[in-house]
Amino acid sequence: MTIQNLDFYCVDFAQHIADTLLKEDNPVSGDDVAQFATRFLGILHANGLYATLLYTVWKRYNGTKRERRVAAAVDEQLVGKPGQQSLLRLDAMQFSLNESQDALAVGRTLSQNLENIFLAKDLLNRTMTYVRYHGKTG
Repeated sequence: MTIQNLDFYCVDFAQHIADTLLKEDNPVSGDDVAQFATRFLGILHANGLYATLLYTVWKRYNGTKRERRVAAAVDEQLVGKPGQQSLLRLDAMQFSLNESQDALAVGRTLSQNLENIFLAKDLLNRTMTYVRYHGKTG
């Protein structure tokens, strides 16, 4: 049996999100990244996984221009689409999300298994904590 270091994946995806937002063309300010991450984490802790995914989708399509950009990067790197390389869709996570077409469907699928909810929540918590620190050091 191989033991996976899941924290490595969290670090890697946090770095991808930070690079996308802070270093590529038309960068977002580190404060904006840190602020989004802080709100994301607050909702995750207070309201759970599904509410956090719902918030991300809402901000992706209804936020300010900067919020939409940050939320899109977070959604693509953490949830993604079927066949896309994203944190929750990695084979190592074994969540079986191939049928889930978007973030809300992923939330519904994960909610069918209590262990999956806890693991996904921990992965998102770690990743977005690292994103917040990247934003603060930005």
